[in-house]
Amino acid sequence: MSRPEIHTVSQNLKNWILQLPEVEEAPHRFGGTQFQVSGLEFMHFHGDTFLDIRLSKENQATVLKQGTTIPHRFAPQAGWVSFRIEKAEDVERAKNVIQMAYANARSRVVRKE
Repeated sequence: MSRPEIHTVSQNLKNWILQLPEVEEAPHRFGGTQFQVSGLEFMHFHGDTFLDIRLSKENQATVLKQGTTIPHRFAPQAGWVSFRIEKAEDVERAKNVIQMAYANARSRVVRKE
């Protein structure tokens, strides 16, 4: 994909994430854009193609075993995984992993309340 195409794919994915109930966008502390539910971050973008996504330990083990994601460089012990978008077809797989992270974040927020 060309740079403009990848940017469009990334923007479309961000817009899709923002359609999830109660999701807010915020700047990420290490650069990029993060997405959160009730202040709890569940994923962030580094540029247009690199995503870090926080999952439950069970979901993390599943997507790593399937090869859908790669281990997060700095915080795998906290359930974080990384995902790289290299082609338009990767977006659907990214959405599946993001849905897991979103559901996990929502359940964590509900337990706090």
